[in-house]
Amino acid sequence: MPVWESYPASYRAAEVAALRKAARAGDCSAVIGLSGSGKSNLLGFLAYRGRQEGDPDFLLVDCNRLPEAVPGALFDLLAEALDGSAFELKELEALLISRLAENPAGLCLILDRFDALSSVGSAIYSNLRALRDQFKYQLSLIVGMRRPLDAGNELAELFFGNTLWLGPLSRADALWSARQFSERRSLGWDEATLSRLYELTLGYPAWLRAACEAHAASCPLETEALLSHPAVQRRLSEFQSDEPSAEDLRLSGLEGHFFLRVWGGEAIDPAGLTAAEQRLLDYFRAHVGQVCMKDDLIRAVWPEESLVDGLRDDSLAQLVHRLRSKIEPDPARPSRIQTIPGRGYRYQGTAPLVPAT
Repeated sequence: MPVWESYPASYRAAEVAALRKAARAGDCSAVIGLSGSGKSNLLGFLAYRGRQEGDPDFLLVDCNRLPEAVPGALFDLLAEALDGSAFELKELEALLISRLAENPAGLCLILDRFDALSSVGSAIYSNLRALRDQFKYQLSLIVGMRRPLDAGNELAELFFGNTLWLGPLSRADALWSARQFSERRSLGWDEATLSRLYELTLGYPAWLRAACEAHAASCPLETEALLSHPAVQRRLSEFQSDEPSAEDLRLSGLEGHFFLRVWGGEAIDPAGLTAAEQRLLDYFRAHVGQVCMKDDLIRAVWPEESLVDGLRDDSLAQLVHRLRSKIEPDPARPSRIQTIPGRGYRYQGTAPLVPAT
Protein backbone atom coordinates (compact mmCIF):
# COMPACT_ATOMS: atom_id res chain seq x y z
CA MET A 1 0.00 0.00 0.00
CA PRO A 2 1.47 3.43 -0.94
CA VAL A 3 2.46 5.45 2.12
CA TRP A 4 0.21 8.28 0.96
CA GLU A 5 -2.88 6.20 1.74
CA SER A 6 -2.34 7.06 5.40
CA TYR A 7 -2.18 10.82 4.78
CA PRO A 8 -5.18 13.03 5.63
CA ALA A 9 -7.31 13.91 2.61
CA SER A 10 -6.59 17.61 3.20
CA TYR A 11 -2.79 17.19 3.12
CA ARG A 12 -1.13 20.22 1.46
CA ALA A 13 -4.63 21.22 0.31
CA ALA A 14 -3.69 24.63 -1.09
CA GLU A 15 -0.70 23.29 -3.03
CA VAL A 16 -2.63 20.31 -4.40
CA ALA A 17 -5.47 22.58 -5.52
CA ALA A 18 -3.08 24.90 -7.38
CA LEU A 19 -1.36 22.02 -9.17
CA ARG A 20 -4.68 20.39 -10.10
CA LYS A 21 -6.01 23.67 -11.49
CA ALA A 22 -2.98 24.10 -13.76
CA ALA A 23 -3.06 20.47 -14.90
CA ARG A 24 -6.77 20.63 -15.74
CA ALA A 25 -5.98 23.58 -18.03
CA GLY A 26 -3.20 21.61 -19.69
CA ASP A 27 -0.55 23.89 -18.19
CA CYS A 28 2.80 22.88 -16.73
CA SER A 29 3.90 23.58 -13.15
CA ALA A 30 7.17 23.64 -11.23
CA VAL A 31 7.35 22.79 -7.53
CA ILE A 32 10.48 24.41 -6.10
CA GLY A 33 11.52 23.36 -2.61
CA LEU A 34 14.71 23.75 -0.64
CA SER A 35 16.23 20.80 1.20
CA GLY A 36 13.73 19.10 3.48
CA SER A 37 10.62 20.87 2.15
CA GLY A 38 8.76 17.64 1.40
CA LYS A 39 8.56 17.88 -2.40
CA SER A 40 8.44 14.12 -2.88
CA ASN A 41 5.67 13.74 -0.31
CA LEU A 42 3.57 16.38 -2.05
CA LEU A 43 4.13 14.99 -5.54
CA GLY A 44 3.51 11.42 -4.42
CA PHE A 45 0.31 12.44 -2.65
CA LEU A 46 -0.88 14.29 -5.75
CA ALA A 47 -0.19 11.28 -7.96
CA TYR A 48 -1.87 8.72 -5.68
CA ARG A 49 -4.54 10.70 -3.86
CA GLY A 50 -4.95 14.09 -5.51
CA ARG A 51 -6.81 13.21 -8.70
CA GLN A 52 -10.51 14.10 -8.87
CA GLU A 53 -13.15 13.61 -11.55
CA GLY A 54 -12.29 15.61 -14.66
CA ASP A 55 -8.56 15.74 -13.87
CA PRO A 56 -5.92 14.33 -16.20
CA ASP A 57 -4.23 11.08 -15.24
CA PHE A 58 -1.30 11.77 -12.91
CA LEU A 59 1.77 9.56 -13.44
CA LEU A 60 4.67 9.81 -11.00
CA VAL A 61 8.22 9.40 -12.33
CA ASP A 62 11.24 9.48 -10.00
CA CYS A 63 14.14 10.86 -12.05
CA ASN A 64 16.62 9.52 -9.49
CA ARG A 65 15.84 6.09 -10.97
CA LEU A 66 17.62 6.93 -14.23
CA PRO A 67 20.02 4.02 -14.78
CA GLU A 68 22.35 6.12 -16.93
CA ALA A 69 22.65 9.71 -18.08
CA VAL A 70 21.29 9.35 -21.63
CA PRO A 71 17.97 10.48 -23.14
CA GLY A 72 16.95 6.91 -23.98
CA ALA A 73 17.08 6.00 -20.30
CA LEU A 74 14.58 8.74 -19.50
CA PHE A 75 12.30 7.67 -22.36
CA ASP A 76 12.26 4.15 -20.92
CA LEU A 77 11.59 5.48 -17.41
CA LEU A 78 8.64 7.50 -18.73
CA ALA A 79 7.44 4.50 -20.74
CA GLU A 80 7.54 2.34 -17.62
CA ALA A 81 5.05 4.70 -15.99
CA LEU A 82 2.87 4.19 -19.09
CA ASP A 83 3.12 0.40 -18.71
CA GLY A 84 5.35 0.05 -21.75
CA SER A 85 8.94 0.33 -22.86
CA ALA A 86 10.73 2.78 -25.13
CA PHE A 87 14.29 3.79 -25.86
CA GLU A 88 13.45 6.05 -28.80
CA LEU A 89 11.36 9.20 -28.80
CA LYS A 90 8.98 7.80 -31.44
CA GLU A 91 8.27 4.76 -29.27
CA LEU A 92 7.40 7.03 -26.35
CA GLU A 93 5.16 9.13 -28.61
CA ALA A 94 3.21 6.01 -29.60
CA LEU A 95 2.63 5.12 -25.95
CA LEU A 96 1.43 8.65 -25.22
CA ILE A 97 -1.00 8.60 -28.13
CA SER A 98 -2.48 5.33 -26.84
CA ARG A 99 -2.80 6.60 -23.26
CA LEU A 100 -4.32 9.94 -24.26
CA ALA A 101 -6.94 8.12 -26.31
CA GLU A 102 -8.11 6.46 -23.08
CA ASN A 103 -8.60 9.68 -21.11
CA PRO A 104 -9.97 12.80 -22.87
CA ALA A 105 -8.98 14.85 -19.80
CA GLY A 106 -5.34 14.32 -20.71
CA LEU A 107 -2.18 13.18 -18.98
CA CYS A 108 0.13 14.86 -16.49
CA LEU A 109 3.64 13.52 -15.98
CA ILE A 110 4.95 14.30 -12.49
CA LEU A 111 8.74 14.32 -12.67
CA ASP A 112 10.10 14.18 -9.13
CA ARG A 113 13.77 15.06 -8.50
CA PHE A 114 13.94 16.71 -11.90
CA ASP A 115 17.35 18.13 -10.98
CA ALA A 116 18.80 14.69 -11.79
CA LEU A 117 18.30 15.46 -15.49
CA SER A 118 21.01 18.13 -15.39
CA SER A 119 23.56 15.34 -15.96
CA VAL A 120 21.72 14.02 -19.03
CA GLY A 121 22.41 17.09 -21.15
CA SER A 122 20.41 19.78 -22.90
CA ALA A 123 19.02 17.41 -25.55
CA ILE A 124 16.58 15.91 -23.07
CA TYR A 125 15.05 19.33 -22.38
CA SER A 126 14.51 19.76 -26.13
CA ASN A 127 12.87 16.34 -26.31
CA LEU A 128 10.52 17.08 -23.42
CA ARG A 129 9.60 20.43 -24.93
CA ALA A 130 8.88 18.73 -28.27
CA LEU A 131 6.64 16.16 -26.56
CA ARG A 132 4.70 18.81 -24.75
CA ASP A 133 4.29 20.90 -27.92
CA GLN A 134 3.15 17.84 -29.88
CA PHE A 135 0.43 17.08 -27.31
CA LYS A 136 -0.21 20.65 -26.22
CA TYR A 137 -2.94 20.99 -23.58
CA GLN A 138 -3.34 17.21 -23.56
CA LEU A 139 0.05 16.50 -21.97
CA SER A 140 1.33 18.60 -19.09
CA LEU A 141 4.35 18.36 -16.82
CA ILE A 142 4.85 18.92 -13.10
CA VAL A 143 8.52 19.00 -12.11
CA GLY A 144 9.98 18.97 -8.61
CA MET A 145 13.30 20.79 -8.14
CA ARG A 146 15.43 22.58 -5.57
CA ARG A 147 16.02 25.51 -7.91
CA PRO A 148 14.12 26.93 -10.88
CA LEU A 149 15.43 26.12 -14.33
CA ASP A 150 17.75 28.67 -15.85
CA ALA A 151 15.66 31.23 -17.73
CA GLY A 152 17.61 30.40 -20.90
CA ASN A 153 16.50 26.77 -20.81
CA GLU A 154 13.86 26.18 -23.48
CA LEU A 155 11.68 24.32 -20.96
CA ALA A 156 11.77 27.16 -18.46
CA GLU A 157 9.04 29.27 -20.05
CA LEU A 158 6.56 26.41 -19.59
CA PHE A 159 6.68 27.02 -15.84
CA PHE A 160 6.77 30.82 -15.67
CA GLY A 161 3.05 31.03 -15.02
CA ASN A 162 2.87 28.23 -12.46
CA THR A 163 5.86 28.06 -10.14
CA LEU A 164 5.06 27.00 -6.59
CA TRP A 165 7.66 27.48 -3.86
CA LEU A 166 7.11 24.84 -1.21
CA GLY A 167 7.44 25.96 2.39
CA PRO A 168 6.14 24.92 5.82
CA LEU A 169 3.21 22.61 6.34
CA SER A 170 -0.08 24.02 7.50
CA ARG A 171 -0.62 23.80 11.24
CA ALA A 172 -3.05 20.90 10.80
CA ASP A 173 -0.63 18.95 8.59
CA ALA A 174 2.29 19.61 10.93
CA LEU A 175 0.35 18.46 13.99
CA TRP A 176 -0.72 15.33 12.11
CA SER A 177 2.90 14.62 11.13
CA ALA A 178 4.19 15.07 14.68
CA ARG A 179 1.33 12.96 16.04
CA GLN A 180 2.21 10.16 13.58
CA PHE A 181 5.82 10.28 14.79
CA SER A 182 4.65 10.02 18.40
CA GLU A 183 2.26 7.14 17.69
CA ARG A 184 4.79 5.10 15.70
CA ARG A 185 7.12 5.21 18.71
CA SER A 186 4.43 4.94 21.40
CA LEU A 187 5.59 8.23 22.93
CA GLY A 188 2.15 9.50 23.92
CA TRP A 189 2.82 13.18 23.27
CA ASP A 190 -0.09 15.42 24.25
CA GLU A 191 -1.54 18.25 22.16
CA ALA A 192 0.50 20.89 24.00
CA THR A 193 3.72 19.08 23.04
CA LEU A 194 2.61 18.74 19.43
CA SER A 195 1.72 22.44 19.30
CA ARG A 196 5.08 23.40 20.78
CA LEU A 197 6.87 21.35 18.13
CA TYR A 198 4.94 23.22 15.47
CA GLU A 199 5.64 26.62 16.99
CA LEU A 200 9.37 25.97 17.21
CA THR A 201 9.76 24.65 13.66
CA LEU A 202 6.97 26.54 11.89
CA GLY A 203 6.04 23.15 10.44
CA TYR A 204 8.93 23.00 7.98
CA PRO A 205 9.02 19.22 7.33
CA ALA A 206 12.72 18.43 7.84
CA TRP A 207 13.01 20.66 10.90
CA LEU A 208 9.80 19.30 12.39
CA ARG A 209 11.14 15.77 11.97
CA ALA A 210 14.48 16.78 13.51
CA ALA A 211 12.76 18.41 16.49
CA CYS A 212 10.64 15.28 16.97
CA GLU A 213 13.78 13.12 16.93
CA ALA A 214 15.51 15.43 19.39
CA HIS A 215 12.55 15.52 21.78
CA ALA A 216 12.16 11.73 21.57
CA ALA A 217 15.77 11.59 22.80
CA SER A 218 14.76 13.74 25.83
CA CYS A 219 15.83 17.11 24.41
CA PRO A 220 13.75 19.91 26.01
CA LEU A 221 11.51 21.86 23.63
CA GLU A 222 13.52 25.03 24.07
CA THR A 223 15.22 27.09 21.39
CA GLU A 224 18.85 26.75 22.41
CA ALA A 225 18.55 23.09 23.42
CA LEU A 226 17.14 22.17 20.02
CA LEU A 227 19.72 24.22 18.14
CA SER A 228 22.52 22.32 19.84
CA HIS A 229 21.03 18.85 19.28
CA PRO A 230 22.79 16.71 16.62
CA ALA A 231 19.51 15.80 14.86
CA VAL A 232 18.70 19.48 14.28
CA GLN A 233 22.25 20.44 13.39
CA ARG A 234 22.38 17.61 10.85
CA ARG A 235 19.24 18.89 9.06
CA LEU A 236 20.51 22.45 9.15
CA SER A 237 23.82 21.38 7.65
CA GLU A 238 21.96 19.68 4.78
CA PHE A 239 19.84 22.79 4.32
CA GLN A 240 22.88 25.07 4.27
CA SER A 241 24.66 22.92 1.69
CA ASP A 242 22.25 24.25 -0.94
CA GLU A 243 23.35 27.81 -0.07
CA PRO A 244 19.84 29.30 -0.19
CA SER A 245 19.71 33.01 -0.91
CA ALA A 246 17.67 35.54 1.06
CA GLU A 247 15.17 35.52 -1.81
CA ASP A 248 14.95 31.70 -1.69
CA LEU A 249 14.15 31.90 2.02
CA ARG A 250 11.53 34.58 1.46
CA LEU A 251 9.82 32.62 -1.30
CA SER A 252 9.88 29.50 0.88
CA GLY A 253 8.30 31.27 3.85
CA LEU A 254 11.38 30.74 6.03
CA GLU A 255 12.71 34.27 6.20
CA GLY A 256 14.03 35.08 9.65
CA HIS A 257 13.28 31.69 11.23
CA PHE A 258 15.42 31.27 14.34
CA PHE A 259 16.71 27.86 13.16
CA LEU A 260 18.63 29.77 10.49
CA ARG A 261 20.72 31.48 13.14
CA VAL A 262 22.76 28.29 13.36
CA TRP A 263 25.12 27.07 10.65
CA GLY A 264 27.34 24.17 11.58
CA GLY A 265 26.63 24.66 15.28
CA GLU A 266 27.63 28.34 15.43
CA ALA A 267 24.89 30.68 16.58
CA ILE A 268 24.45 33.69 14.31
CA ASP A 269 22.35 36.51 15.71
CA PRO A 270 22.80 39.58 13.46
CA ALA A 271 20.14 41.59 15.24
CA GLY A 272 21.73 41.07 18.67
CA LEU A 273 18.48 39.98 20.30
CA THR A 274 18.17 39.37 24.01
CA ALA A 275 16.63 36.11 25.23
CA ALA A 276 13.27 37.81 25.87
CA GLU A 277 13.32 39.52 22.49
CA GLN A 278 14.08 36.20 20.80
CA ARG A 279 11.19 34.45 22.60
CA LEU A 280 8.85 37.23 21.51
CA LEU A 281 10.04 37.02 17.90
CA ASP A 282 9.77 33.20 17.92
CA TYR A 283 6.14 33.49 19.05
CA PHE A 284 5.39 36.07 16.37
CA ARG A 285 6.94 33.85 13.67
CA ALA A 286 4.75 30.95 14.74
CA HIS A 287 1.64 33.15 14.35
CA VAL A 288 2.34 35.18 11.21
CA GLY A 289 -0.65 37.29 10.17
CA GLN A 290 -2.61 36.50 13.33
CA VAL A 291 -3.59 38.90 16.10
CA CYS A 292 -1.42 37.91 19.08
CA MET A 293 -3.23 38.80 22.30
CA LYS A 294 -1.23 40.57 24.98
CA ASP A 295 -1.76 37.87 27.63
CA ASP A 296 -0.59 35.15 25.24
CA LEU A 297 2.55 37.12 24.39
CA ILE A 298 3.32 37.72 28.05
CA ARG A 299 2.98 34.01 28.87
CA ALA A 300 5.23 33.13 25.91
CA VAL A 301 7.97 35.57 26.91
CA TRP A 302 7.82 35.25 30.71
CA PRO A 303 6.39 31.73 31.30
CA GLU A 304 7.78 31.37 34.81
CA GLU A 305 7.13 34.88 36.10
CA SER A 306 4.05 36.50 37.55
CA LEU A 307 4.18 40.15 36.55
CA VAL A 308 2.46 42.69 38.77
CA ASP A 309 -0.90 43.83 37.41
CA GLY A 310 -0.48 47.24 35.78
CA LEU A 311 3.11 46.52 34.77
CA ARG A 312 2.21 43.73 32.35
CA ASP A 313 1.26 45.92 29.39
CA ASP A 314 4.15 48.31 30.01
CA SER A 315 6.71 45.50 30.09
CA LEU A 316 5.37 44.02 26.87
CA ALA A 317 5.18 47.42 25.14
CA GLN A 318 8.79 48.16 26.05
CA LEU A 319 9.91 44.75 24.77
CA VAL A 320 8.04 45.25 21.48
CA HIS A 321 9.65 48.69 21.15
CA ARG A 322 13.14 47.22 21.61
CA LEU A 323 12.45 44.40 19.14
CA ARG A 324 11.15 46.87 16.56
CA SER A 325 14.32 48.92 16.91
CA LYS A 326 16.33 45.86 15.86
CA ILE A 327 14.26 44.28 13.08
CA GLU A 328 12.15 47.03 11.51
CA PRO A 329 13.50 48.77 8.38
CA ASP A 330 12.02 51.98 9.85
CA PRO A 331 11.17 51.59 13.57
CA ALA A 332 9.26 54.91 13.50
CA ARG A 333 6.86 53.40 10.95
CA PRO A 334 6.77 49.69 11.85
CA SER A 335 5.73 47.36 9.04
CA ARG A 336 6.61 43.97 10.51
CA ILE A 337 4.99 44.29 13.97
CA GLN A 338 1.65 46.09 13.86
CA THR A 339 -0.16 47.34 16.97
CA ILE A 340 -3.79 46.22 17.27
CA PRO A 341 -5.25 48.72 19.78
CA GLY A 342 -6.82 47.17 22.84
CA ARG A 343 -5.87 43.62 21.80
CA GLY A 344 -2.21 43.06 21.04
CA TYR A 345 0.01 42.87 17.96
CA ARG A 346 0.10 41.32 14.51
CA TYR A 347 3.37 40.10 12.97
CA GLN A 348 3.39 40.46 9.19
CA GLY A 349 6.85 39.03 8.52
CA THR A 350 7.13 40.37 4.97
CA ALA A 351 10.16 42.64 4.93
CA PRO A 352 13.71 41.19 5.14
CA LEU A 353 14.85 40.56 8.70
CA VAL A 354 17.81 42.89 9.10
CA PRO A 355 18.97 45.08 11.97
CA ALA A 356 17.82 48.66 11.71
CA THR A 357 20.62 51.10 10.91
